[in-house]
Amino acid sequence: MRLPTFQSFFRSKIDLPLVDEEQLISEAVTLDVEAEHHRTLLSLRRRLADTFTPTRPLPGPRVELFSNDNRAAFIGREVECLRITRALLEDQSHVVIFGERGRGKTSLANLVAAQVQEASFDVARYVCSTTSNFDAVMRGLFHDMPRWLTGLSRTGYDTGLASLLPSRPLQPSDLPLIFERLSSKVILLVDEFDRVADEDTRTAVADTIKQFSDLGMPVLFMIIGVSDSPEALLGRHPSIQRCVTRVALPLLKPAHVRKIVERGAAQSGLNFSASARTCIAELARGVPYMAQLLSLRAGQAALDNGRTTILGSDLLAAIEAAAIEADPRVLALYDLATNTECDAAALSVLRAAAAGSQDELGRFQVVSNGRFAQVAGLQVDGTAWQRVLNVGAIRHVRGEGPDLFTFTEAMLMQLVLLRTVLLSQAVVHPVSVNSAPALLTRP
Repeated sequence: MRLPTFQSFFRSKIDLPLVDEEQLISEAVTLDVEAEHHRTLLSLRRRLADTFTPTRPLPGPRVELFSNDNRAAFIGREVECLRITRALLEDQSHVVIFGERGRGKTSLANLVAAQVQEASFDVARYVCSTTSNFDAVMRGLFHDMPRWLTGLSRTGYDTGLASLLPSRPLQPSDLPLIFERLSSKVILLVDEFDRVADEDTRTAVADTIKQFSDLGMPVLFMIIGVSDSPEALLGRHPSIQRCVTRVALPLLKPAHVRKIVERGAAQSGLNFSASARTCIAELARGVPYMAQLLSLRAGQAALDNGRTTILGSDLLAAIEAAAIEADPRVLALYDLATNTECDAAALSVLRAAAAGSQDELGRFQVVSNGRFAQVAGLQVDGTAWQRVLNVGAIRHVRGEGPDLFTFTEAMLMQLVLLRTVLLSQAVVHPVSVNSAPALLTRP
């Protein structure tokens, strides 16, 4: 068989369609535009994740107390921050920061720590666990101190601070002799102190605070924990009342939450409309964690669809995600209290408590006359109120009068609101793509 020559081979191809150069250029441009759009969305995702951080506290150096740049301002905690820094720097007072979960206690402590370091204080940190005792807390704080503070050695922990500690478990009486050897003013930041289960440890810390204050030592505790009161953290010690500044962390005002979302929108490059900001503020009810979570998930939903503007459908996706991501304990308590949303009367009780009138600490009044109960200003079935109370979804606030109550789990209030929106959207009126989901109307 005779093989074709190169000339005849190429001549046989002349009937093929010619290449459209303009089409090739157009397709290349389209690919470039799509690639650039993909890079833009990827960059926005990174900015969004750096802006809204529900899973981690704000580090102190990233935020400032007062700033003309809204992106850098620490919103809604100016009064508390000023009280704490003044207590530490001017009054030489120990500080206890307390409040429910999700209110930004650690973020506030980080901000304060950064400020006191600028005022020539050194800061040592320890995060408690359920097994922490007094010896573990104090040795952990010593381990976190700058190694040069002892003035003994700059070569490391083993030859510096460890040489000052006895081999036996530490006692409060050991500490004045050790701390007087330090060459700087020190803040001892003890976080999650509520997790300490040992009452003797709590008492020992209180005794140490008393000793440091009586001796006028330049060593101050800043203790942070989930609690209704500082007494629940440190016990009732009348002798330390005068040397401890108590700072309760209240719920943020709705305007502050809206400003957090507005600032985050500017920083992340996304567009949260006024209605979207209001929706997030209503659902967060003053809890920074929930505001950050909803903003993050709504932004992610918009970017998933190639948009930078948050629509109603994005908010609904964020609400669904936040409800699914709730703490398993909170989900279990919600299902128990509502019989998996089959007990309509119990649902009404929880919705009244979540959406009704509350004080700045998230507490509400309940007046029951048997048949009916006024929960947070709203009338509900009295028997249903008792059922919710009996399963432990709501608890009485000790020491604050007979009629003051709060949710047993801090995030149960938000879960009730999230589930209410989801149920109403599914049953009553499906969400509009462009509008924010409708919320409960509070009195």
